Amino acid sequence: MATAVAILGYQRLADVVAQYSSLDPNGVYLEIAKVLHRACPLLDILPMVESNQLMSHIASRETYLPTPSARRFNEYITPTAGHTKPLTEGISMFEDYSKVDKALYDIQPNPDKWRMDRDKMHVEGFRQKIESGIIYGSTAADGQDILGLAARFKNTATYPNNDTSWKPNVWDGSGTGSALTSIWMFEFGLNKFYATYPKNLLAGLQIKNLGELTEQTSSGWMQALVTHFRWCIGMMIEDERCVQRYANIATTGSANTFDESILIQMKNQLPGRGEAPGTCIVVNRTTGTQIDIRATVSKTNAYYTQDASGDIFGRTVTKFQGIPIVTAEMLLDTETQITALT
Repeated sequence: MATAVAILGYQRLADVVAQYSSLDPNGVYLEIAKVLHRACPLLDILPMVESNQLMSHIASRETYLPTPSARRFNEYITPTAGHTKPLTEGISMFEDYSKVDKALYDIQPNPDKWRMDRDKMHVEGFRQKIESGIIYGSTAADGQDILGLAARFKNTATYPNNDTSWKPNVWDGSGTGSALTSIWMFEFGLNKFYATYPKNLLAGLQIKNLGELTEQTSSGWMQALVTHFRWCIGMMIEDERCVQRYANIATTGSANTFDESILIQMKNQLPGRGEAPGTCIVVNRTTGTQIDIRATVSKTNAYYTQDASGDIFGRTVTKFQGIPIVTAEMLLDTETQITALT
């Protein structure tokens, strides 16, 4: 099977982690990557790029293209220049500790497995926190958090890259109230939409066993086994056309549910028109279930395919006009309506 890098043209979290975990005789980081591979669709697909600053990443966005001039022989022209706008995105650092009573550890039939099971709950907590942050993170609520997609693309009248010659990239499903969800369509890639990690740290979730420590509190002393967790990650969107949001989709009733014709319009507004490697559609369980039903009930439905070719990992997936659809569990059914004035 071809590698993800060969097919997509970029490295994902699992690829980056595999590089340095191959030097680890215990394979700790590789095992963590495998856990995330099964649980985190966004983190599994996002390109991972080493930052060019300590805890931030600087990129640029084209704002003006050079314009050539027509001329005759022996005539002169005025040279022109393109303009770019610098973009700086911070990298957020998430940390946690796991602590278990050493005496409770000692009485377990399989103490190491028991402790690992406790640590896995923290891994799941990181997964949900970061995946939720990518979608809904708010620096207004927490200045150290990720500035999420919903906070960036919250207005149905905003043009991507401030380019009024392009259509707005937030599409209105006409649902009202707060029983709503969104469908996202991405074109991941370098110079497009990707995640970053600090240049001097390892990518992904870092887990360090601190061993047995004597914990001293106002209540007294206790022997404890402590594990430290840390994950540093940022998000960069150089080309906002690569993010298309279909918002205000009703999750209850039969009116204003998702419409395939809007998905077609979204696809055609991506730079690669849905044909570039790294293009995918992200839905939640509710919408994903509706899509799977439409794909299986109507065998003549030309929008969807479900075949054995699957994705690059060999899994069978539902595709919309050739674009794989993945489910993000942190994508809510309870979004509130957004408008042109949000």
